[in-house]
Amino acid sequence: MFSNKNREFLKWSAIIFWLVFTVVFALWWVALGLRHIEILAQLQPDQLDHWARQRRMIFWEGISWIVLLMIGGGLLLLLVRRERQRVLRIKEFFASFSHEIKTSLASLRLQAEALQDESPKSQILDRLVGDTVRLQLQLENSLFLASQDNLQLYLQPVPLNELIERMREQWPMLKIELDRACIVEADERAMRTIVSNLLQNAIVHGGATKVVVHAESLGDRQLSISLTDNGKGFSGTKKNLGQLFYRPRPSSGSGMGLYICRLLLKKMNGTFDLSEDVSGFQARMRLKGVLT
Repeated sequence: MFSNKNREFLKWSAIIFWLVFTVVFALWWVALGLRHIEILAQLQPDQLDHWARQRRMIFWEGISWIVLLMIGGGLLLLLVRRERQRVLRIKEFFASFSHEIKTSLASLRLQAEALQDESPKSQILDRLVGDTVRLQLQLENSLFLASQDNLQLYLQPVPLNELIERMREQWPMLKIELDRACIVEADERAMRTIVSNLLQNAIVHGGATKVVVHAESLGDRQLSISLTDNGKGFSGTKKNLGQLFYRPRPSSGSGMGLYICRLLLKKMNGTFDLSEDVSGFQARMRLKGVLT
């Protein structure tokens, strides 16, 4: 799969190749036509005026053809350049806008959590905190989706138990159990987004109240990590889950969460699978790491 930079290079190279090839072909055609007219003029010296007119016609037709080809190629290069500038402006705007939204959501969440500490039994504040967490997750998914062509992840040792502990604070309505501590080689932000998406699906689509995280060593510094909830599961064909904008039911989401999970794990040299032989819903990841 080509990166965004490689696609840009191929696009410019294709236009330049087409321009050079067609101009050289036109020059060859003009030279060949003039050469044939010279031969015909030598064979029929009594019609020199006729062949002189033919020579001028081919010469100016060839020049016009070459000029039009160069103008067309120049316009193509100009349009590609303008398109690239427009895409860059959109990306810059989206990055700036997303940063401002993330800052505002983080501030809103902190204020909601502060109010929740003062009124721990308030259902309205619980929903407010949950909504801010979901909005932050949707924003992260959108950012990863928008930058998937040139996405750069920084792999580092990430203690899964510490990550799960932070997840417990963000999802207090869900009981999360980790049976074995481990360290995975992953991008921390990406790994947090993957776990958050799976927990979000467990609550929203499965109605789960508990998620069990199981880590198992596969040898050669490979880990299998499964997240199994006690929700109602999924009754359809799970092989279609994880496809972008796949909606098995009218009430289903956009499918972005599972798609992002699969995308990020692929970028981290891992795999992502969904199991069909459990009562609830189980997602299984495989990536580098060790048990501790």
